[in-house]
Amino acid sequence: MKMFRTGIAVIVVLLSGSTVALAATQIKIATLAPQNSQWATDFTAGAAKIKERTEGRVNLKFYWGGAQGAEAKVLQKMKIGQLHGGTFSPSVFQGRFPDLNLYGLPFVFQSEDEVNYVREFLDPQLEQEFEDLGYVTFGFASGGFAIILSNEPIRGHADLKGKKIWLPEGDLISFEAMKALQLTPYPSSLTNVLTGLQTGLIDVVAIPPAVAVALQWHTKVKYVTQVPVLYVMGFMAVQKKSFARLDAADQEIVREVMSGVYTRVGERSVQESENAIEALLSVGLINIEPDPGEFEKMSDVAAETNQEMAQKGMFSPEFLQQMQSHIKEYRQDQAAGAQ
Repeated sequence: MKMFRTGIAVIVVLLSGSTVALAATQIKIATLAPQNSQWATDFTAGAAKIKERTEGRVNLKFYWGGAQGAEAKVLQKMKIGQLHGGTFSPSVFQGRFPDLNLYGLPFVFQSEDEVNYVREFLDPQLEQEFEDLGYVTFGFASGGFAIILSNEPIRGHADLKGKKIWLPEGDLISFEAMKALQLTPYPSSLTNVLTGLQTGLIDVVAIPPAVAVALQWHTKVKYVTQVPVLYVMGFMAVQKKSFARLDAADQEIVREVMSGVYTRVGERSVQESENAIEALLSVGLINIEPDPGEFEKMSDVAAETNQEMAQKGMFSPEFLQQMQSHIKEYRQDQAAGAQ
């Protein structure tokens, strides 16, 4: 009888062990991306591939459309374990990782090719520093350039003065840049912008056209000015302690699949921006040509402000110098090739 009970105990232990080994690990990820967006399609396809390749051991569960709150709220929920990851813009990490915001300095880059050249040198450094903070990421996806959407024509700096310009909450770098340009920021979370445009609390937004279409902001404005205000990128961050729950082989699968998703998202950004511009104009928005020299004028002011922010410790002077050096290299190469 004793041997029989011992045998049952052994079987129970073995079965319990099998259950633990086969149990799926769920990674809960919040995003502002609408469920009907291309981003959601890409993320869902990636999650399905991960589930298949890990034989059900890893399940990525997404919460769409800001259902878990704005980015700062998502980050708080990650800290207390309610969520394991989220998709973010760099500004939400301004306090802990300010260098992540340098790609998005206003009036710095002139083209997507220019950004891509710089990113080849600097992305690996940023990714490593980000992991050192305790987060796993899968690369930075280009969101294209933010352009100006407004309810009055914007041809240059003078037209922006006195307008209430949307500023993402917590974006201290853009705040300093707008202050230097003597503009009026209106800080607000992404989820409140549509209402702000509708009620007149916000007059101007700078946003990639594809994002404007996805979030329906274009339905509340009349004009579009195609000047590259700033470069936008996004990324997914998962807490390393949550990611460490996966075994090493499954971690590699998740990294491989999600890095591929973010690479494809970035590669499509240029074409998606062009398609979105066509969509904006097709629904009646009026294209406004910027006055000659306006970008250069605002770029000069922004350059001085960037140096001042670096000296204040808002980001690394060394990293800023690296970025500026690579931009200079690219422009010199382009000028030499044009001769």
